[in-house]
Amino acid sequence: MTDKQNAQPAGYTAASLAKEAGVSRVHIAWLCRNNKMKCDRVGGVWFIPFEVGAAWLAARKAKSQP
Repeated sequence: MTDKQNAQPAGYTAASLAKEAGVSRVHIAWLCRNNKMKCDRVGGVWFIPFEVGAAWLAARKAKSQP
């Protein structure tokens, strides 16, 4: 999905965010199910807004750096 005005992805699926983060899709789905991250479930697929996913990735990266 792409936001044509900003030329950035409109959001992530649980699978795409997991792939970018190097974690399992199940982990991202767990975060969504337990309200640890803002997500919407549509037809059995978790969708994460771009800003939410990008912030989560940045926080994860910051935690892993000494």
